Amino acid sequence: MDTVKVAKALSDPLRWQILLRIANREQYFLETHKPGVCVCDLVEGMGLLQSKVSYHIKELKEAGLISEVAEGKWNYYSVNRDTLRSYLCSVQQAFQL
Repeated sequence: MDTVKVAKALSDPLRWQILLRIANREQYFLETHKPGVCVCDLVEGMGLLQSKVSYHIKELKEAGLISEVAEGKWNYYSVNRDTLRSYLCSVQQAFQL
C-alpha cells in the first residue's frame, strides 16, 4: 500500500464522496446479490457525467481503496477495507498516535 497515493486519493472531495456512496450502498447490493456498486448507480445520484465518475473510480482503484468485479458487461465496485485499515495503521505509526 502506498500511503501517499491513498492520502491523495482521499483528499479529493469527489473521490471521498464516491467512496462513501459505495460504502453506504454495499449492504443494499449484498441483499440483492450483486457484487458491488456499478458506475451507473453512482452517476444516478451525483449529477456527474459517467466519464468523470469513471475517472475518479480509476484513481480510487489505483490507490487500492476499491475492488472491482467484472460481471458480463458491468463492473461492480466495493470498498477495500484492508487498504483502509493499513492506511490508518500507517498514519497512526507515522504520527505516533
